[in-house]
Amino acid sequence: MSEKRQFFGTDGVRAVANRHPMTPEFVLRLGQAAAAVLGSRTEGGDRPRCIIGRDTRASGEMLESALIAGLNSAGVDVVLAGMVPTPAVAMLAAQTGANFGVVVSASHNPFEDNGIKFVHGNGRKLSDKTEIAIEKIVLGNTEEATRPEGRGIGRVSRMADSVERYVAHAVASMGGLRLDGMRVALDNAHGAASYTSALALEQLGADVQVFHSEPDGFNINEECGCTHSEELERLVRQSQAQAGIAHDGDADRIALCDEEAIALDGDELMAIAAESMLRKGTLKQNTLAVTIMSNYGLDDLVSRLGGRVIRTNVGDRYVLEEMHSRGLNLGGEQSGHIIFGDWATTGDGLIAGLQVLKIMKETGEPLSHLRKCLKKFPQAARNLRVRSKPPITELADAQKIIKETEKKLGDYGRVLLRYSGTESLIRLLIEGRDVEYLEAQADKIASAILAQIG
Repeated sequence: MSEKRQFFGTDGVRAVANRHPMTPEFVLRLGQAAAAVLGSRTEGGDRPRCIIGRDTRASGEMLESALIAGLNSAGVDVVLAGMVPTPAVAMLAAQTGANFGVVVSASHNPFEDNGIKFVHGNGRKLSDKTEIAIEKIVLGNTEEATRPEGRGIGRVSRMADSVERYVAHAVASMGGLRLDGMRVALDNAHGAASYTSALALEQLGADVQVFHSEPDGFNINEECGCTHSEELERLVRQSQAQAGIAHDGDADRIALCDEEAIALDGDELMAIAAESMLRKGTLKQNTLAVTIMSNYGLDDLVSRLGGRVIRTNVGDRYVLEEMHSRGLNLGGEQSGHIIFGDWATTGDGLIAGLQVLKIMKETGEPLSHLRKCLKKFPQAARNLRVRSKPPITELADAQKIIKETEKKLGDYGRVLLRYSGTESLIRLLIEGRDVEYLEAQADKIASAILAQIG
C-alpha cells in the first residue's frame, strides 16, 4: 500500500495562517526539507536557485520570510517574484532555469488561510512520492543535507520584471490575434490576478471593465472571484460585456460568463476548446484529459469529432500527470482548472480565458452559441446519511443493481458511489441519456444502501 501524505493535500500544504502546520516554524522546516529534495548544486558548484511568488493575503509576508530563512539556511538562493499568479511562478521557474519554484497561497480559500505549494524547475507539480520525501525530512525521519556556512549560505534577490514577463507570455499565447472591440468584465478576486490579467487583455486591445482588484490583504475571494459565479453574472450585466472572466486568489482557475450573463463551468470551457482544437487538428493524440467528475456529454462530443476522453482522480495534478505521460495538450477540471499544455505546465486562468476569447474571435460566435456544443447528460444524484462506512464493495444488494445499471448505460453513462470525506454521507451519482431511467435506478440503489447501512 502506498504511503499517505501527512501535510500535503491535493494542492500543497494549506491551513489557517499561524496555526500548525502553517506557522513560521513549520514553514522554515518545510523550506529546508524542500531544499534537500529539490535543490541540487550545479556542476560548477553554484548554489541552487528557487523562485518564490505569493498571492495578496496579509499572512503571505510572514510565511514568505520564514520560507526564505529556511531556504537560505540550506544554501538556496531565493529570487522573489512578488505578488504573481501560481502559473507565473511555474513559467518563471522554467524560463529562468531555477531548480524549483514555491507559491505562498491558499487559492480560493478565505484570507485567514494560507498555503505553500511547490513546482519543479520545469514548472510541473510534485508527485506524491516527492512530497512524501519532503515530509520525511520535516518530521525528522531521515537525514537532511548539512547546513552550509560562510559563502555557502543562500542569498535573496528580487525579480523586477516578473509581471511583465508573465503578461508577455500570456499575450504570446494568442499567436498575434487581437481582441479589439471586445468588452470583457474581469473579476480579479482581489488576488494575484489584480496585477496581471487586465494588463494582458489591454495589450490585446480589449475594452476591460475591471472589478474586485483592490487587494488590501484581507479581502481576497470575499464575495467575489470564480467561486461566486452569481457576482460575475451581475458584473457582465452591469458592464454589458461580451464575456466575463473571474479568477481565484492565485489565478490558476477561471470562471467564464457569456454575454447573456450565464456562467459556464469547466466542462463547457473544455468542450469549446476541444471542439476547436479537433477541427483544427491541434489536439494532441486527439485526446482530452478530465477527472471522474466531468459530465459524460464531453465523451459524447469528443468521440463524435473523432477524439477520445480519458479520466483521472479528482485534482488537477492527476490530470497534469496523465497529460505529461501521454503527451497531451488539453485537460482540466469541472472546477475551472484548465490546462492548455502548449502554453502552461499548470492550470492557468489567464491563458485559459484568452484561448476561449480567441475562439470567439476566430469563429465570430458569441459564447452563448459556442457553449451549445456540449449537450450535458442528465444526472440523478442522492446524498444519503449512513450510520457506518463499510467498503463500498460490501454493499451487496446495491452492487447488484449498480452492475445492472452500468450494463444498461454502456459507454454512454456511469454510476459513481463514494463516501463523503467529512460527513456521515454516501454520495450517489448516475449519469446517462434517459432521465426517467436514471431517477428510477437512483431510487432502487438508494433503497438498497439505506436498508443495509442507513
